[in-house]
Order: sequence, then C-alpha cells, then structure tokens
Amino acid sequence: GIYDQVGGGLCRYSTDYCWLVPHFEKMLYDNALFAQVALECYQVTRNLFYKEIAEDIFHYINRDMLAEGGGFCSAEDADSEGHEGLFYLWSAEEFKDTVQKDNYESLANYWNVTIEGNFEGKNILNVSQPSNRYSEQLGLDVNEWQSIIKAARSKLLDVRSRRIRPLKDDKVLVSWNALMISSFAQSARILDHDGYGITATKALAFIEENLINHEGRLLRRYRDGEARYDGYLFDYSATAVACLELYETTYDAYYIQTARELMQLVVKNFSSESGAFYETTIDAQKLLVRQISGYDGVEPSGNSNAALAFLKLSAYLIDPEMTKKAENIFLSFSGELMEYGLNSAFMLQALHLYLGGLKEVAIIGKKNDSATQSFLTTIRKGFFPNSVFAFSYDDEVEKNAKIIPLLEGRKLYQGKAVAYVCHQGTCLPPVQTSEELVKLLSYE
Repeated sequence: GIYDQVGGGLCRYSTDYCWLVPHFEKMLYDNALFAQVALECYQVTRNLFYKEIAEDIFHYINRDMLAEGGGFCSAEDADSEGHEGLFYLWSAEEFKDTVQKDNYESLANYWNVTIEGNFEGKNILNVSQPSNRYSEQLGLDVNEWQSIIKAARSKLLDVRSRRIRPLKDDKVLVSWNALMISSFAQSARILDHDGYGITATKALAFIEENLINHEGRLLRRYRDGEARYDGYLFDYSATAVACLELYETTYDAYYIQTARELMQLVVKNFSSESGAFYETTIDAQKLLVRQISGYDGVEPSGNSNAALAFLKLSAYLIDPEMTKKAENIFLSFSGELMEYGLNSAFMLQALHLYLGGLKEVAIIGKKNDSATQSFLTTIRKGFFPNSVFAFSYDDEVEKNAKIIPLLEGRKLYQGKAVAYVCHQGTCLPPVQTSEELVKLLSYE
C-alpha cells in the first residue's frame, strides 16, 4: 500500500506494520533513493521486477513532478478536498465500473479490493503476492496477465486524473534535485535509455541557470522565478555526486570539472578543524551552534556525499589530497560509524568504496568499433561499486586528459580498444576484452 499501484511512486512512510496504510504524501528524495536501490538490485540480479519498479518511478516523475524548465518539484501533499488519501482511494463499485467486468474479479483479488474496504470504507490498492505467482493461479501466461494489469492501470489512472489532486509543492530544491539527477543518470546507462539521460542533463542545466549566484555559489531553492537562500553542504556535495554520475553516463569532461569546482567551494566555505564539514557556509547567518552532521536520515548527509565525491574525484584527478579529505571525514565520524553504523548508511557506502580498494579504470576506444562498444556495455550495465570509469575516444584523449588526469598518456593498444585498471596510480597490464576487464574488477 505504500507504493502507488495506479500512478507509480513511493509514499512518504507507512502508518502500520503491514505497509498497507501510508502517509500519502510523496517526496522527491524518497523516490530518487528508492529508484537507485531498484536499479542496483536489477544490476545484481537481472530480475526484471526491479527494472520495472525503477521505470515506473521515472514515468511518474516525468509525468507529474517535472517543473517548468527542467527541474523537479519537491513533493505532493497527502490531502485533497480536506481528506487524507482521498485522491488514491477506491470504492469497490467505482473500481468495478472503471476496470469493467471482463477481468473485475481477478483484478479485485489481485489488488485486494473489497466492499468493506481497508481504509475508511474505501480501498487502498495493494498487492500481497507477486504477479507471476498470481497469474499461475489464474492459469494465465504471465505476459498476458501483465497486459491485463497494464490496461487496468491505464483506465484507473485516467479516471483518477479527473479527481481533485493534492497540492503540489512546486519549489525546486537543489539537494533533492541532485538525488533525482543521480537516479536518472544511473538509469540512462544501466537501462540504455537516452531519454533518462536527457532528463538528468536538463535538470542540472536548470540548477546551473537558475540557482547559482553572481559569485558562482549555489542557492538552495527556486520558485516562481526567484532563487533564495545560501546552499548548504548537502546542496554542494550531492550536486557534485550528481555531476560524477552524469560523467559516467555522458563521458563529458565538463561534469568532472563542475564536480571539482563544487568540492573546492566546499573546502573553502565549509571546512572545520575536525576534518568533517559544517552544514552551513563560513559567512552564513550566525547560529548558536554551527552544526556538523554525518547522520543519514531520510536523505544522505552532506558529509556522506562529500566523502563519496572526494574519493571519486581523487581517482579521476590522481589527487591524493582528495583522498585525505575523505579519510578525514571517516575519522571524524569513526566513533559513530563503529557504534551506530546504520545511522550513516550512505557514508558506509563511501567507506566501502575506500576500504574495498577503489579501482581507477580508463578505457580508450574507437568510434564505430565493436570492441569499444563491448567495453562500454559492460561498464554501463554491470555492478562495479568499487570502481570509477573514465572513457575517451582515441582522437579526444589529449583534450579530455587536460581535465581528467586519469586519461593522461592512455592510448590504443596495437590499434585496438583497451582498458587500463589502476589502484592509487599503480596500473595492471592493459586488457582488450570485456571478459578480462570483469575479472580485474571483481573483489579480491
């Protein structure tokens, strides 16, 4: 019930132990992070169920949450017409009239629709068993049953769209947008979907055009043509991570340069003596306590994103000082990580990258070349959480290496596409097949 069975997207939280009755508000950051989890599950398992979840979320975001100009809106309220969840509820009669009689019983059972309802006399549509198992009980081919569900969802969505919608929080927040940009960028390469990549690049362009002041510093929010408030640490570091995701999707060195500049501003304006970073800039409004946090609550902390950004940049830029900055963050929160690790789950991902031995991979290829395409397909679709990837065509290496030192001196091997795998500047012999590359990227 916490997932919108008709329109897609995750509600904010559940109010019961069965995940049936949600608080019906939908938040951008929840859906961004949930999509990332689904994408990674798909990479690891190749189970199409996870791919479909991610695609369903992106379809919802593109349909209902895009702001004019390319950014993402923040949230949708829970209430409409003064009632919690009214927009999402169905009486048994309305459900029957909408899906029509041919498949009413099977669909009602699948979505647990009853005359009594499960919430204030109406029904929150929910699924209690996988569709493939349910299709077996019906004696239907799973693809046939999926087609029936798809057709029913379309009819239900059409009817629901005529209702009075909950209010939309249409402000554009940099940090939450950065999380969704990362999700769309990941999906573009993992699912081989150019449209998702275009959505990600447009959203980042929106931030660059509307939420950077005359000093080159980020502002926090945009609404009705007005950008206001100094950006927090989370705004800078999450946007830097989004740029790094966009680089691995587009291989445009511009995004590495942008991430580098953002993290330089973090060092300049957010540094503390502890090694971690303050939440607010050095010249922000004076507070009783200038907070430092590594707590990953409903969204990853600014310090967690900073650690991840520094580690990845250290690989692309061959810059040990960046690694030290990430190490200082880990040391600053070492006590919390040891005792309450799950409170900093995103920082643990960065720590995992650090302790697992980050591998720096540079691939040089040729245009319209099958070996090059094989390398790219492997690194884009595979799950390699301990690696960063730089790519360039052989005739663009010199230009790209000016921004990405990891590419410096790399060239084709015997005129063919090649992958160089390194760790802290020490490189293994180059390889020329994707199978050899996968072996080198596996955990030791």
